[in-house]
Amino acid sequence: MKKIRFLLLALLLVAIPKSLWAYTKDQIVTFDNMTYKVLVAEGNTPTLMFLGTTKMGALVIPDKINDNQGTTFTVTEVSGDTRYPCKDVTSVKLPETIVKLGDVCFYGAKLTEINIPKSVSEIDHVVWAGVKVVPECKVDAANTHFDSDDNGVLYTEGKVELRSVPSNIAAKTSSDTYTVDQSVTSIALSAFSSNPGLKKVILPPNLEKVEEGWPSIAATSQLEEFEMTPSSTAKYEVKDGVLFTKEPNKLVLYPHAKNVAEYTVPAGVKEMASYGIAGNGNMTSIDLNEVTKVEISAIVDIAKLKTIKLPKDIKKAGLEQGAFERCNALEAYEVAEGNTDFSAVDGVLFSANKDILYFYPLAKPNTSYTIPSTVKEIAAKSFQSATKLTSLVIPTSVEQIQEQAFRQNKKLASVTFCEPSKITNLNAYSFWQCTSLTEVTLPSSITEIGKVFLQCENLETVNVPADVKLKTIKEDAFATNKNLKKFNFQGNCNLEAIEANAFANAESLESFNFPKTVTKIGRNAFTGCTSMATATFADDADIQIIGEGAFADCGLTSISIPKKVQTIEREAFRSCKVLNKIDVTEFTTKIDPEAFKYCDNLTDINVSKRNTVYSSVDGYLLSKDKKELLIFPPGKANSNFTLLPPSIEKIGRYAFYDCQALTNVTIPNKVTTIGERAFGLCKNLNTITFLCDAMINPNNINQLENTMSFDDGKQAPEMFKNIDINVRKERLSEYSNNDFYKKFKSISPSFTEGHEEYIAVSANAVDMLSTKREDHTFVLPTSIKHGDKTYKVSLIGDYAFEGVSEKVQEVVVRKDVEYIGAKAFITRKDKNKLESTVKSVFFIESNPTKEMLNTTRFELDETETNYNEFAPTTKIYVKKSALDNYKEKWTKKVYDKTTGQDKISPFNFTSQIDYQIKDVKINHKYGTFAREFDVDFNIYSREKSTAKIGAFVAKLGEVKPGNGDYGTSTYHIRMSSVDVNGVGNHNYGYVPAYTGVLLKALDSETTPSDFYYAIGEDDDKNYTIANNIMHGVTVNPRNVGASTVDEVIYVMQKGIFKKAMASTVSLPVHKAYAKIEGMPAGSKVEFSFSDDNTTNAIVTIDAEEKNADNAYYNLNGQRVTNPQRGVFIKGGRKVIIK
Repeated sequence: MKKIRFLLLALLLVAIPKSLWAYTKDQIVTFDNMTYKVLVAEGNTPTLMFLGTTKMGALVIPDKINDNQGTTFTVTEVSGDTRYPCKDVTSVKLPETIVKLGDVCFYGAKLTEINIPKSVSEIDHVVWAGVKVVPECKVDAANTHFDSDDNGVLYTEGKVELRSVPSNIAAKTSSDTYTVDQSVTSIALSAFSSNPGLKKVILPPNLEKVEEGWPSIAATSQLEEFEMTPSSTAKYEVKDGVLFTKEPNKLVLYPHAKNVAEYTVPAGVKEMASYGIAGNGNMTSIDLNEVTKVEISAIVDIAKLKTIKLPKDIKKAGLEQGAFERCNALEAYEVAEGNTDFSAVDGVLFSANKDILYFYPLAKPNTSYTIPSTVKEIAAKSFQSATKLTSLVIPTSVEQIQEQAFRQNKKLASVTFCEPSKITNLNAYSFWQCTSLTEVTLPSSITEIGKVFLQCENLETVNVPADVKLKTIKEDAFATNKNLKKFNFQGNCNLEAIEANAFANAESLESFNFPKTVTKIGRNAFTGCTSMATATFADDADIQIIGEGAFADCGLTSISIPKKVQTIEREAFRSCKVLNKIDVTEFTTKIDPEAFKYCDNLTDINVSKRNTVYSSVDGYLLSKDKKELLIFPPGKANSNFTLLPPSIEKIGRYAFYDCQALTNVTIPNKVTTIGERAFGLCKNLNTITFLCDAMINPNNINQLENTMSFDDGKQAPEMFKNIDINVRKERLSEYSNNDFYKKFKSISPSFTEGHEEYIAVSANAVDMLSTKREDHTFVLPTSIKHGDKTYKVSLIGDYAFEGVSEKVQEVVVRKDVEYIGAKAFITRKDKNKLESTVKSVFFIESNPTKEMLNTTRFELDETETNYNEFAPTTKIYVKKSALDNYKEKWTKKVYDKTTGQDKISPFNFTSQIDYQIKDVKINHKYGTFAREFDVDFNIYSREKSTAKIGAFVAKLGEVKPGNGDYGTSTYHIRMSSVDVNGVGNHNYGYVPAYTGVLLKALDSETTPSDFYYAIGEDDDKNYTIANNIMHGVTVNPRNVGASTVDEVIYVMQKGIFKKAMASTVSLPVHKAYAKIEGMPAGSKVEFSFSDDNTTNAIVTIDAEEKNADNAYYNLNGQRVTNPQRGVFIKGGRKVIIK
């Protein structure tokens, strides 16, 4: 009898895996082999209720529980649960924090005594209903609510109410009779629940109240009789050992061991109390005599009772539904002649007109039963424990099925609700523990469903017929149906609410198709539905509330949040690992910061611009004014850098909580506050970069128990010892001298490498803050070495080129850069003027993203201030293949409040993006060239069908006499193009980065006025150019005196090469010169090109020579100003001066 009651208690709890380190109310968690229920999950004082343990022997319940994940609980209550027994516990020590001992405490324990601390102010009447032995209670003398005596009997203060008598009372007093203390005026349920050897209880004279109902005040199995101390004022009396009230005359309790086979209720007794006759193994028949009122469960578990006959005068109002329970030998109900309210047919008890079916005799042998068509109501417990039934037909006449009507029909495999049904409500527990049910089709008339199929452990399918009137699925409705796979809506259904825990831990449920009309999904409604891959909503779904933990720990692979959702509560989607994007409409005005905890792949929370409470930038959930970061999507964690919106001033509570993927974060300049648990449990966080305008005051960073922003080791593993922080060098001393910041592993300033200042943003990446370089073409480093670390240069910081030298005309940005800060390429120091001396920026990256630019990533144009990365005069060059992508990703839009649509921002600069680079012009057939990136010269000819260009690099053979194709000379050299010297693919117009080349206009003497080249598309290849005699001039011009070796070089002027000494000539940037070995001194020379077998005349003269005929050269080709004796070259001929 007890066991069945205990199961009901267990079902009210929802188990959620503790390993997730996230807490909701009623969650079951385990610490140190002890199981608890979460009472208060949030705030500064979270609390727990102890339920059970696997420990053996002496049990000490702690006052505090530190989960080592940042939460410290206080244990304030104890209760019981059959799922979490204490079967091996022999003693218990309670902490002073316990204020309540609930029902069925320490289920299964073998306690002999227990100390009740002074803090306990509430003890449930059935506190010991689950222990094998009721313990002796020792109440602390300072306790003002309870009392105990030397025998371990528990009372309320002043011994007013008797609560419990220990199991050993007969042995301890050496008597089978126990006299209740004379002070007692009330006796609680379960006072004598298990007292071996106790046969008689003498009740006090001033007894005013005996509590009625399960499990009665004396369920002890050997009790044979009560005795009453005589008193003229007593409200109770004892007749033949049975306890009655005097007025009205009611049978209160029949002793379990009273040895009477045929019992007749005494004349004058009109009522029978709940559990008045229960558990007696001797009674074979009962005559209710003059009884006119029988309460629920009045006659329970009378194993030998075969018939119950209702007396003549009992009326429907006097017979409570469920009055007779679990009398398994009962073969028939009978009705006394003359009774006008009841009738019996085939042993089944009905109302007189058979519209109510009251009781079905449990020993009836039938395996199937069809409810008569006269029946409108099936009474509570009417078929309870009818274990022979396998099938049941419920006719259309039935309107109500009351609680526990078919409870424990364990062979019942088929239930048919005939249509059209009139049943509007299947009451709770109607089919409790019908373990053979596998599929049920609900009646179409039902308006709500609760815990109807509790512990129907094999139920797999519930069908909801078309046009059903179902409005509510109530709390815990299917929480115990672990094998439920399908909940099928077979047509239209106007369901409105799915209440708390409705499908909690229905781990086999595969999917759920929500009717459009659902407005609320309650707390933990689908938590733990690990097989539920999809949750489907209509586009116009009415859902307004997604409750706390509603879809936590689900197997969801996709979900679309309906646009009308107003509230998403705490941990609603906890651990939904596959979610990557959430779109929040204007209707959603309440999102708890822990709503998407542990959604590791969530990268974007996008909020409608019409939303009046929230906004989003770069997928981050922000307050409407964009000043507080509310939720960091865990999937945004980046191993190189993790940037936050520059508008934020506060990092909100739980913003990054338990983000395992987070290794670094850069905190922007306006942040002044870090909220509670903001970075709690971020165990892999190793780098924080503070770009703040001022050091964040530690008083604005939570450091208290249960709310600390960073774990300090007291409640969860310490974070400080693992985190390096980086700060601007001008703020280093401020951070280094602060006690809070000293707790971090290290504090490092920004640093200078070469001409640039950098700050580390992770263990492997840096942000370039500024540069003092003066290169004409600044090629951004892809990596730098600082100390013993090598970093990738992944970011160009805000205002990085502010104040840079006017000599810097161009910037080349390699592929590794992932982010460019606000006004990065603006050189003017006046921040109100968008001006720059940087004329061109070249991007080699082929796959741009919106996130590359500060202004598009963080939607800065919405501020109506122009933070463009580029001045209007700066040209932006990209690969042709990437042009459309750049223009798409970098197009800047702002929200138009008038139309409710996005429009092109007035600060949009995509017209400055191009692929056509127009800085090369050939006027005399030939030119030279070199660049800091791969170049494709034939893109023009492919698009215009003219102006082919060949790029030549290598000498073929020796210097030979003869004219070329351009000018007159006595010598020539044959040249070969880049394609046969390393580029390949017949791509003779492709020039790899930093390669000097001789350019030839192949089909004309000059290039067209609109000629252009483009960034090479094949820069993913590593080129090695063989035998190149051309040397490129890149990054900076080659100025006079720049050469450390005074050597002969050949430079192009007006289509011909002229000889010069390296130390005496300035070479423009992006040109090239030649070094030719084996040239006769003072000779004209020609280049011959292997692609067309023609030659180019190259005259070897000094750059400043005005009259070549008067110049003398020695045989090494060096000019002699004042020749003396010897052999010289003059005018191309040998001259001997004697």
